[in-house]
Amino acid sequence: ASTTQFAGMATDAAAATPIQTVVRHPGALLEQYGVAMPPGTAADQQFAVIKMSGTQYKVTLDDVVVTNLIHGYEVGEIMEVDDVLLVGSRDETVVGRPLVESAKVRLLVEEHTKDKKVVIFKKKRRKGYQRKTGFRRDVTMLRVMEIVP
Repeated sequence: ASTTQFAGMATDAAAATPIQTVVRHPGALLEQYGVAMPPGTAADQQFAVIKMSGTQYKVTLDDVVVTNLIHGYEVGEIMEVDDVLLVGSRDETVVGRPLVESAKVRLLVEEHTKDKKVVIFKKKRRKGYQRKTGFRRDVTMLRVMEIVP
């Protein structure tokens, strides 16, 4: 199927639905007007919004993501996430409809562990009924290694 470009919006001719929207920001013009960027913000710093197991995460390079336990990956392995909803930088943002094509985020599996305990306490007053239990979910800690737009 052929892809055509309409005013910053790519559409698929066969499906006639937008694939992604590109929004350009005048980030380079900020210095002309005397607006200084805060220290530590690089012009090429990227972020992405990814979807893993039904949850969306906004990630940047070298972030640590705590997610539900991911089976099939050992500590030290690199996993690729293809479900990228948005990729942005200071100069432009690409919004997927629903996903950004050919965008990937590479994550390093750092550890499989348990989250902190959530205490569940039930009580019915004047009845002598008290129950106290706890729950610790299994989590995977991931580090963002690369964002491929």
